[in-house]
Amino acid sequence: MKATQILVIEDNPMDVRLLRAALETVHEWPTDMTVAADGEEAINYLLDNQTLKPDLVILDLNLPKRDGLEVLQLIRITDYLYGLPVVMLSSSPEDVVKAKIANANVEAELYITKPASVSEFLAIGAMLRDFYAGCAAASTAG
Repeated sequence: MKATQILVIEDNPMDVRLLRAALETVHEWPTDMTVAADGEEAINYLLDNQTLKPDLVILDLNLPKRDGLEVLQLIRITDYLYGLPVVMLSSSPEDVVKAKIANANVEAELYITKPASVSEFLAIGAMLRDFYAGCAAASTAG
């Protein structure tokens, strides 16, 4: 089974570690995680035609250098990134994140507020697997 390529765009090292641990709890879903620590690094990665394109992006809204909105806008206007599923994972409340994104005339497929506890954070792994499975099924059906 081919590993799902996940690009995590997150500047908080603890959140990156928790996300990696959450993905590792889902043994039946092999993943390969690449991390970009700021929006500019993420944009450079996504535009570099030498890098493997991700199957899924997990994107924080509040990032240094270039924010998550700029990254999401780039994904949505770049032909070869069209249809790339994006999960917004932010410490801001979901309604605040959705409002900011709507004001920028873009959308993500899933919005998750960063959990306060480690056990809740670890549960994100199964949620992401189920979400990605749904995206993969929809893209093969269409």
